[in-house]
Amino acid sequence: MAAGKVEMTTEHAADEVGAPGAASTGAGEVAATCRGRPRDERATAAIAAAALRQLDELGYSRMSMESVAAEAGVGRATVYRRFHDKADLVTAAIASRPEPEAGDGGTLEALVAFLDRFDARLAEHCLEVIGCLLAAREEPQAMALHRDRVVQPRMQVVRALLERARDDGLLRDDADLDLVLQMLAGAVFARRIAGVPYEPSWARRAVAEACRGAATPDGLARLRPHGAAKAAAGRVPKRARRG
Repeated sequence: MAAGKVEMTTEHAADEVGAPGAASTGAGEVAATCRGRPRDERATAAIAAAALRQLDELGYSRMSMESVAAEAGVGRATVYRRFHDKADLVTAAIASRPEPEAGDGGTLEALVAFLDRFDARLAEHCLEVIGCLLAAREEPQAMALHRDRVVQPRMQVVRALLERARDDGLLRDDADLDLVLQMLAGAVFARRIAGVPYEPSWARRAVAEACRGAATPDGLARLRPHGAAKAAAGRVPKRARRG
């Protein structure tokens, strides 16, 4: 048996007699369960792994449900029982990846770390899938699926970090956090589109520029490369001051 493939189980054998897509539940989640007969989670994991490998190696437009099934070592119907179509499969597979870690530093430091890791681990896939779905225009619900599963959860993490920074007194109370969030997301994808090479300091510069108009003096000090430790030593979080 080839590496990364799973053995044919009773589920897979039974699937082969059905037409592709006929038994899809519509849930589209990698870890979803099947009504009646329980799904083989080894097959589910193999399908997701094969989809991510092909997204890396072939790109969204060149991969297919059939090619993923072949690489995962399962029948086409096994894939179609879990996912309606390629957009359903790929967005679920990307969403199954662990969230980028935010880091152990202060709030703005955590934001810098999250942005850097998101760019390294997910930005290229997000951009490619979005581009292909926009170009196809055949299934508008596929774009909504990508937003709901992949984009929005990551945006919510950044929004929560910005709210924490505001509560810690690093951003002004009247700061437009949604606009700051959009500026940070735009920085990630603009770099990818323009083909800008990776620079270790880019995420810090992006956070500093996006937050400059919204930051308090304490927040600005923490965004300077050599000011974070000094500012942290003498800072009293706003939550504590209010108490």
